[in-house]
Amino acid sequence: MNQDNTLAANRKYICSVSFGRTANTPEDDRVSFSKNTGIFTTAPANGHINTSLSFLLGSCNLHSLGFISSPDKKYKTISGLIDSKSPSFMLHCGDQIYSDIPFKSDSIKDYRDKYLDAWEDSDPTREVLTKLPHYMILDDHEIVNNFSNDPDENKYRKSVALKAYREFVHIRNPQSYGTAPLYYTFNWGNVHFFVLDVRTERYMDEPDNQIIGDEQMEVLKEWLIKYSTDQKFIVSSVPFVGQVRGSKDKWCSNPYKHQREEIIDFIAKENIDRIVFLTGDMHNSYHPEMEIKKSNGKKIVIHELMSSPINQLSKSSTSSYKMNYSSKTAEGTGYTSTIGQDSFYNKHSNIMAISLINDQNVSQITFEIFRTSKKKPPEITGTFNF
Repeated sequence: MNQDNTLAANRKYICSVSFGRTANTPEDDRVSFSKNTGIFTTAPANGHINTSLSFLLGSCNLHSLGFISSPDKKYKTISGLIDSKSPSFMLHCGDQIYSDIPFKSDSIKDYRDKYLDAWEDSDPTREVLTKLPHYMILDDHEIVNNFSNDPDENKYRKSVALKAYREFVHIRNPQSYGTAPLYYTFNWGNVHFFVLDVRTERYMDEPDNQIIGDEQMEVLKEWLIKYSTDQKFIVSSVPFVGQVRGSKDKWCSNPYKHQREEIIDFIAKENIDRIVFLTGDMHNSYHPEMEIKKSNGKKIVIHELMSSPINQLSKSSTSSYKMNYSSKTAEGTGYTSTIGQDSFYNKHSNIMAISLINDQNVSQITFEIFRTSKKKPPEITGTFNF
């Protein structure tokens, strides 16, 4: 550790946690719990050129129905995957808990108990949480299914749910824009990540309908400009590229379509490329592409990787999507969303291992979809350049 008590870049650390009545309580008198020692390696310094990077992506961790939905077996598999793949970190893309299954509550105790049920009561989950850094963002089930700030009765539940979320989750995330916003950014050397909050700022009813607030939109645009030609990932707990059928809850849904197209227009106008969205939510995994056609005929392709669910009973099929969808924004920017059948997986709960390889000015992504219920080779493997 440096003299100013900051951690050095790209260095391995071991951290143990125990509790005492005072800061001077002798070690033998402190209380500790199982899996109380963690290992992590800090990120490379900003600007460091990564020749390779690997991480895990997952979402949707059902845990609230006892043995029927126990996550233990799934996290044992994830633990083994960490050992074999040695990822730098794991991204949890929403629904770390299901606060509303099997019942809804607006009690702070119940929300806290849900995190304890999901994490503390599962030794395999606790082990995974000690093995590498974790970056998380919430979706709806941390509050209530399909949450938006309207109707009014959601406001109290939101205040209680976010208190617990900040205590258990966000306190460990980067506070990139102060302590109030839940969105944040981080860099892994010269690879950049923007983690969106697409849940707590959303309104469904006109004229206030939005999926993110004006301030978050401006911060995102500034970030896109800053890293316009660099490798970058945008984490969104609901799909951006995939065209979901009949949903009122996604970027493509009528209440939020205008903001999706605002971003599409901005990408086209500012000629921003090398974007991969990372998402969850839909209880399937896939790799779609969106081709954005500028007015001068030039095309920009953005990608999306979804990994969902880590542990869930229900799954989505291809009938939940428009596998090939074309449209134009109000400003005339054409865009086409295509989901490849060969990348679509919905047979079992799963997790995705993502690897980035840099070769001169070309970045190559390889993604592998692994079942979480069994230790097996990947069900699907895919590769693309961006």
